[in-house]
Amino acid sequence: MTKSLKLRLTAAAAALAVVPMFAGSAVAATHTLDGKTLTIDELWAISAPGEKVKISADGWKRLKASYRAPIDAATDGRDIYGLTVNYGDLKDQRVAGARVEDEPNRSASIEFNERQMRIQAAGVEPFLPDRLAKMAMVIRVNQMAAGFTGMSEAAANAYMEYINNDVYPLIPSRGSEGANDLSMVTHIGLALMGEWDVNYKGKRVAASKVRKELGLKRFRPFGMDGISILSNSNAAEAQAVAALKKVEHVLDLSPTIIATSLEALNGNVSPFVWHTVETKGWPQGHEAGEKILYALKGSYLWNADPKRYLQDPLSFRSSGLILATAMEELRQAKELINQAVNHTSDNPIVSVNARNDLWYSNTDAIKAMQVGGKNTFVNSCSNFDNTQLAVQLESVGRALAQVIHTSAWRTTQLDDKHRTNLPTYLVAKENKGGDGFANIAQSMSGLYAEAMALTNSVMGYGVPTSIGIEETFSNVNVAADRLSKMADIAYELYSYEVLHTTQAMNMRMQDGKKMGEGTTKFLNAYRKTVPFVSKDRIYTNDINNGIKFLRTLDPATLK
Repeated sequence: MTKSLKLRLTAAAAALAVVPMFAGSAVAATHTLDGKTLTIDELWAISAPGEKVKISADGWKRLKASYRAPIDAATDGRDIYGLTVNYGDLKDQRVAGARVEDEPNRSASIEFNERQMRIQAAGVEPFLPDRLAKMAMVIRVNQMAAGFTGMSEAAANAYMEYINNDVYPLIPSRGSEGANDLSMVTHIGLALMGEWDVNYKGKRVAASKVRKELGLKRFRPFGMDGISILSNSNAAEAQAVAALKKVEHVLDLSPTIIATSLEALNGNVSPFVWHTVETKGWPQGHEAGEKILYALKGSYLWNADPKRYLQDPLSFRSSGLILATAMEELRQAKELINQAVNHTSDNPIVSVNARNDLWYSNTDAIKAMQVGGKNTFVNSCSNFDNTQLAVQLESVGRALAQVIHTSAWRTTQLDDKHRTNLPTYLVAKENKGGDGFANIAQSMSGLYAEAMALTNSVMGYGVPTSIGIEETFSNVNVAADRLSKMADIAYELYSYEVLHTTQAMNMRMQDGKKMGEGTTKFLNAYRKTVPFVSKDRIYTNDINNGIKFLRTLDPATLK
C-alpha cells in the first residue's frame, strides 16, 4: 500500500469516525436475522468486529421463495429487468432466455451479472470504514431474509462468510446520487467474486487471496444476484446509521453539559422543571428537561439566591427545548432506519406474501404481475428513492445546528462578568495580570461557521442518467456524511464550552458552592484530561484533548 493511500484511508476513518456503542456484551455473539425485527442499535452492535450472523428458519423460507419468484416469472415468458433483459436504456436487449436455470441461459446470466459488477464500479475514495462495510452487508442479508430481493442462497452464504470472518470489502465512500449506490456497493459483489480488494486482519489484500486462505468456494452471481448486489442503498443506510449513532452520543452528553453551563452562570432551573415544560407540551420536552435537572441533583442552584438574575439569556433558557427538538428528530430518523433495513431499496421488487384483498387486486394489470399464486409478485418500482430518509437526516442536522448554536452562545456569555459575576474571561484569582479566555472564542466562531454551512440542503441536485430515465435524486449519502461532520463539530464546540464551564465551576467551588452529582462526575472526569487554568497557557492541547474526552465519554458513567 502506498503512503498516500494509507493517508487517505486514515482520513476517511477520521471523517466518518463513530463513537463506540458503550452498552453491550464484551463477548462476541451470533445474531439471528429474520428480515423483520432488525434495529439500528442491534445493527450497530453487529457491525463490531467478531460479531456473527445467521438467518432464521422463516427468513430462509422467504429467501428461497423470493429467489424462485423471478425465475418462475421468466419461465412464464415475462421479461424481468436485470434477469432476462439488460438495465437502463438497454432494457430491450435480452441477456438470458426464459428458462434461466438451464444452460446456456445460466452461464449467460452469470456472465451478464459479472460484467455488470465490473462496469458499475466507478466510485471515488476514501473507502468506507470497515464497520460500515460490514453493516452494509448485514443490511443486505437481512433484506434477503425479508423476502424482497430475489437473491440466491449462494449469495446469502457468500455475504455471511465475509461478515462472520470480518472480511471488509473496500467500498468507495463517494460517487452516489442517493437513488442507489451503484458505484459503491458493486465493490461488495466484486470482492465476493474475488476480483477486488478487502481489508482483512488490518491489511488491504486481494479478495482472491483471502478467499483462498479461508477455503471459500468460488462465488458467481446468478439470476437476480447481480442487480440486487449492485443496485441498493445499503451503503447509504450504513452511513446514516453511523451518523445517527454519533449524533445520539452527542445528545446523550448534552444534558450534563447544559447543566454545567447553568452552574457556571448561576442560572435558573425554572425553564426545565416539569410544570414549566408541561405548558409547552412538545415531544421530548420532559425527557430533555428532566435529564438536565437530574445532572444538577444536589447543586447549589436549588438554593434561592437574591443575586441570581430573573431570566437567563435564551441560549441557556431555551437549551432544553432545543435539545428536545434534536432528540425528537433523532427518534424519527432511527424509526425510519429501522423500517429501511427490514424492507428493501431494490428494483424490481419481489413480494412473496402480498395482499390480494384490495379493490384493484383482481384487475388485469395486477394479475399480469403475479407469479404462480395470487400472493407472489415481481414488478418494477422506485424503491431506491431515499427522499424521506434524506429529508429526515437533514432535519436532524438542522436541529443539531441549533444545539451547536446555543453551545457557542453560552460560551461567549460565560466570558462576561456581568452575566456570571465572575472575573471577565474567567481569569483565576491566582492568574495575576492574566487574560484567561480572552480570544479563544474567535477560533470557536470559525468552527461554528462550518457547522452552519452544513445546514444547506444537498437534496435534489443531480445529472439525469440512463439517457434521462433516472432524473430524481436524494443524495442521501452526502446528507449522512454532512450530518456526521456536523456531529464532529458539535464535539469541538462542546470542548470550548466545557473548558469554560469547568473553569467557572471550580471558581464557584472555591467560593463554597456545591455542584450537582452528575456535573461533579463530569468535572472530575474532565480534570483528568484538562487541568484548571490557574495561569495563562497554550489552549490548543486543551481543546483537542477535550474533544477526545467527549468522543469517548460514556454518558452512563455520569449517572
